[in-house]
Amino acid sequence: MSSPTPPSRVDDRERVRAFLETDPVGNAVVWDRVFQRPNYREVYSAGDPPKAVLVLARPRSPNAPTGFALHATDPAGAEAVLEAVLKGPAFFFLTEEWQLSPLEPRAETLDARSAWLFALRREDFIDLQQHEVRPVTPAWAKAIAERWEPDWPSEPYVRSRIENGPSFGVYDGEKLVAWSMTHFETDRVSMMGFLHVMEAYRRRGFAKSVGSALAKDILARGKIPVLHVYADNAPSIELAQMLGFRRVKRQVWAEAVFR
Repeated sequence: MSSPTPPSRVDDRERVRAFLETDPVGNAVVWDRVFQRPNYREVYSAGDPPKAVLVLARPRSPNAPTGFALHATDPAGAEAVLEAVLKGPAFFFLTEEWQLSPLEPRAETLDARSAWLFALRREDFIDLQQHEVRPVTPAWAKAIAERWEPDWPSEPYVRSRIENGPSFGVYDGEKLVAWSMTHFETDRVSMMGFLHVMEAYRRRGFAKSVGSALAKDILARGKIPVLHVYADNAPSIELAQMLGFRRVKRQVWAEAVFR
């Protein structure tokens, strides 16, 4: 049996731009990591022109996870670039569900969740905003982080998104009770997320209002609103469809420990 083809380290990231931009919606996460995230310092490709691109962030401490994101159109290309993935814990994103297959034999543990990628066309948008909304302020970063990702120190990330991206909240007096923000923007799309309504304020249409307000802002700036919803989250899937979002494909967010 022949040994796997070693991945090719990419020094000029412009070499993979055209490959990723063949699908600016489906490849938005990988594009963001390649061109906008300084901590993702390593890029690998397979094929010329590329058939697979892996972008990798090495762990910042001995027990921290490796971060990586993969887009591949060819199984052999995927296997080649995945040779660059380090042993130990990892948090990662895959543009297609089939890309899990070459990773599964290497994983001691694997927690993979399929998520629907949704996108919104301007002509499909249904504005369901019925409440006054205001920007979210950085003072709420800690509270949002505790509800979004309570198991890891996400407050600095949440604060950066409040400070550097659009956000909309519904307030009860001065208390923030519902919100929606973005994870990142590329030159083509804006990735929505963080949507949450405090339990005591649910079933009042607040999620529709903050989601609508954010989608309107994105569309007004000429970008495509996109978002991920885990495949088992029926209420959030229903909300996305009520606003006019359409399913694009299933993608994967996962955590693993690799041998």
